[in-house]
Amino acid sequence: MDLDLALREDEPAAITDQSTAEQKQKKEKWDKSNRMSILIMKRTMAETVRGGIPNNDNAKAFLEAVGAKFKESQKAETTFLMNALTTSRYDGSSGVREHIMKMIDVASKLNELEVPISDPILVNMAINSLSSKFEQLKVSYNTQKETWDLNELISICAQEEERQKQEKKEVNLVHSAHMDNASGSGKSPNAPKFSNAPAKTAQPPKVNHGLKVKKFNFNKKGSFICYFCKKAGHMKKNCEKHKRWQKRKVFRCLFQMFLCA
Repeated sequence: MDLDLALREDEPAAITDQSTAEQKQKKEKWDKSNRMSILIMKRTMAETVRGGIPNNDNAKAFLEAVGAKFKESQKAETTFLMNALTTSRYDGSSGVREHIMKMIDVASKLNELEVPISDPILVNMAINSLSSKFEQLKVSYNTQKETWDLNELISICAQEEERQKQEKKEVNLVHSAHMDNASGSGKSPNAPKFSNAPAKTAQPPKVNHGLKVKKFNFNKKGSFICYFCKKAGHMKKNCEKHKRWQKRKVFRCLFQMFLCA
């Protein structure tokens, strides 16, 4: 069943004895569509709106009565749309593509109201509505002879916005790294640690230039004590016992070499 039949076609002529079966069937379909259309419209309306609409048995007439209650003045609508178009400014809350598409939508509504806005004019209005971040793009457009159509404008502005976002990310990364270094969060574990304790007096370093300092063994009376035989009165180099031990050691080494040969 065509529910909107009563809204598309006028009411057929009343049924008479001379009406054909086809006419009777058409009238029956229209009456059913008319009743259903009125019922659906009333059910979907708010009670406050429904109470302000006079009852009507014709669905098309009922719909026109509803439209009359909500019909705006063409002049008021034109003024509102022109205001919206001329004062539109891109604030960055949404993408630049969406901003330009909204302006195109407003211009289309003005065209329907017989207030034509040509594409070149709309392109200029859209460029002027951009924020100062797009100043370089504005200068580029104003200094070249070629004009852009709306599709080119959207594409170029979207690319410029993406470039700005990427540039901002890089700046933030550099700034973050700089702040980490400045705050000390990136200190090396081997970095020198500073203390508030009073500084100690520096002592001159002990330098021996690779020389071995000989230590001499003395007894309580101040006489030399031999390191080898532990007897007082002579040093190790003058010890007879040490000399004999050295001779035996040399002999053992020579004998060992002879056996190995």
